[in-house]
Amino acid sequence: MDNILIWGYSVPSTWLSQAETDYLKGLPQELPTVEWVWEEMDRVWHELNLDNRRPFASQNIGDYYGHPVWLMNGIFTALDPVSFSHRIAISNHLKLLGVKSIADYGGGFGELARAMCHAIPDAVVSIVEPYPSRVGLERLRNEPRIRFVSDLSASGYDAIIAQDVLEHLEDPLFLAYQIANAVTEEGRLIFANCFYPVIQCHLPSTYHFRHTFPWVMESLGLRYLGTVEGASHALVFKRVGRLNLARARRAETVSRLFGQPFNQVHMSLSRIKSLVLRS
Repeated sequence: MDNILIWGYSVPSTWLSQAETDYLKGLPQELPTVEWVWEEMDRVWHELNLDNRRPFASQNIGDYYGHPVWLMNGIFTALDPVSFSHRIAISNHLKLLGVKSIADYGGGFGELARAMCHAIPDAVVSIVEPYPSRVGLERLRNEPRIRFVSDLSASGYDAIIAQDVLEHLEDPLFLAYQIANAVTEEGRLIFANCFYPVIQCHLPSTYHFRHTFPWVMESLGLRYLGTVEGASHALVFKRVGRLNLARARRAETVSRLFGQPFNQVHMSLSRIKSLVLRS
């Protein structure tokens, strides 16, 4: 079986489509920086004439999320030391909680799922991916405690993780509600969001959540517990009763009004603090 070697990461050619093979062969020889990865993802976005301020229904957004650039992104994330450290931190956090049934929403390649299974010997992980890649399926074929599922219809999870998911969505609050609805009472949720304009597929309509997200989630019926040690962007919540989507929608409306102005104030204060510390 012929393998394609990308940055030291070996992928059997039989797992790849011709388009994926051609794309991977055109990548740089050395592991790039994360900034290069972002630029490449934006290049594909612009190549497809997409606009993050227009409704997805009027665009071929599926062409973007089905592009081989996401295979490249998965390989990079598997090799990137920072991403690796975040996976270990999240896995260790869940290990301390003693959770067993876990869902990884948008878990892609399964790197986090594998890390969690390694850290928690009796954990069972469901990767929620409606259209998993062939590479992801093949890599995890012999992992008995990891499975792909198409949705969250099987509720009752002890914990659910959503990394780099909500900022891509036109209605992130509704997915957060669905995720919260799929954990047990007292179940844990970890949202690792990036409500920042680092790449084009992060929708500007979500940026108002940058600092208000914990408050909106508490309006939904979750308790904010803080962040994961070693992964400060990963916010931890606990489900503490009946969920109230209508109340969360009202909080979302307030966030839309004041979230972006608060972002600007926060950024200005951070710059002032930086200047003071340097002086």
